[in-house]
Amino acid sequence: MDGQTGVDLFMTGFPRSRGWGFIGSERPVKASNIVSAPGLGTKRGSLATEICVTIGDIAPKPASIDFEHAAAMGVAALTVGGAFRHIGVGEGDTVVISAASGGIGSVAVQYAVARGARVIGIAGAANAEFIRSLGAVPVAYGEGVGERVLKAAEGRVTKFLDCYGGDYVTLAFSLGLKGKDIGTLVPSPKVMIRGAQFTGPRHSEHGDFETLAELVADGKVSIRLDRVYGFTIEDVRAAYRDLQAGHTRGKRVIRIAGE
Repeated sequence: MDGQTGVDLFMTGFPRSRGWGFIGSERPVKASNIVSAPGLGTKRGSLATEICVTIGDIAPKPASIDFEHAAAMGVAALTVGGAFRHIGVGEGDTVVISAASGGIGSVAVQYAVARGARVIGIAGAANAEFIRSLGAVPVAYGEGVGERVLKAAEGRVTKFLDCYGGDYVTLAFSLGLKGKDIGTLVPSPKVMIRGAQFTGPRHSEHGDFETLAELVADGKVSIRLDRVYGFTIEDVRAAYRDLQAGHTRGKRVIRIAGE
């Protein structure tokens, strides 16, 4: 893929290549012509002017969505679609989502609301109004969060999606949930032993691309961009420093090139 492109940032450990999600213009090639290319066989390494992917890893960009917002949709579509499928989020559920103001969490909140669920979003107190704008009831993290969640949920929580890690799976169990109703995007031995579900893209289907695109096109989900960066060493450094600092509101995108 080449031409006008964007990259959705996702933190990975060294020595992996940078970038995860992507958007660009397709240029088909024959397999026999491929020698090597950044990102071959994986979305890791999408921070490049050209990458090589299989047809199963891409979907058409809806005409109503610009390149920057579309770049932020791929990882979110597979992560949220797969997670909600696996733990069975649907109409009538009361879902708690941690890191609800982040790039994945903010999409998960709206996705769950669109499915008819009631959503409790855990985030920093400064993001309370933002969480409300997504259709969720905001709850500030920190000491006493369990009590605040139960109060906001009126004592009934049916599902929990952990987008952060830490002690949130422990919190989910303390709310009375069973392991099958708890999904986490951040696995650990402690989490797995207790029976919570490590989920996300591993439980996704290709149709999750189209599902999120339809929700965005219909105005039921808004892809929020925290910031769009240029494709320079200085901007890329700033993008990862900002991402590592946390307190992100939506997605961060690097714009590779434009018309």
